[in-house]
Amino acid sequence: MADQTEPEMRQVPADNLKAAGPTETEALSTPEVAAPMLDVHAPHRTVHTWKDFLVHIAAIVIGLIIAVSLEQTVEFFHHRHQREQLAAALKRDGEANRGYIKDDIAKAQSVLDWALGQTAALERVGPAGRLTLRHLPRGFIGSPDAGVWPSAKSSGVTNLLPASAQNWLEYLAEEYNQTFVSSASASGQLYLAYAALDQAILGHAIETPTGEIDVSTLTAAQRSMAIECLRAIAEQARSVMLRLLIFDAANEYILSTPLDQLDTPEAEKRYSQSFKEKMEAHPAANFVFGGKEEVQ
Repeated sequence: MADQTEPEMRQVPADNLKAAGPTETEALSTPEVAAPMLDVHAPHRTVHTWKDFLVHIAAIVIGLIIAVSLEQTVEFFHHRHQREQLAAALKRDGEANRGYIKDDIAKAQSVLDWALGQTAALERVGPAGRLTLRHLPRGFIGSPDAGVWPSAKSSGVTNLLPASAQNWLEYLAEEYNQTFVSSASASGQLYLAYAALDQAILGHAIETPTGEIDVSTLTAAQRSMAIECLRAIAEQARSVMLRLLIFDAANEYILSTPLDQLDTPEAEKRYSQSFKEKMEAHPAANFVFGGKEEVQ
């Protein structure tokens, strides 16, 4: 039996291997040739007739109308959202201010009563004799929040509200300014009157064990000056209280009435009645000779 030997492996020359195909390294490093991109163009239709021309124009016009309509729709919903946000913020401010104004009216009433009482006490004592004054009622008349309306005006979003709402809110803002803003406002004048009385009794005020202020060393002229200062305080306290009542009535009217119905005759009758009731509840705010404050 002939010996079986493994087949003899033929040696292939290196040149033949290279000729047979690229090596693995060469295959990886060989860049692939990208397939050419398709050049796509919209079909171009040559207008040959008037009918084709009009159809082409109509398609352009319809496209423009759709684009403008979509833009206006988006703008409408955006403005409506801004208007709802502003109305909600104004309502929050108005509701919060109700409590502030109620407290301020009570404080103005107490200051008025104090000033009238101390004036009467000074007048009874006369130019000589022991004279004591009670301390000013505790607390001060603070301004409510007025941040929403001014900031809305500066940003231009107030134009989104109905004209009637803009008019009433601007009126409310003016009442706020006349009551609280600057030294020329009603509350500013009241604090100036406080300062004048303090200056008039300075150097003569002695704290008593009962908590009163003994000003018996005031001369007759100084007592007359103190009386005038107390009358000025009473007058300014009355003015502040009147402004607060006007602000309170307008604020409640705006809160209780739809913003687009603030200028209707029926709604304004309700406002007049509400204001009248507030004035009747605080008779000290009415001027004796001028009659009751008329609604502007």
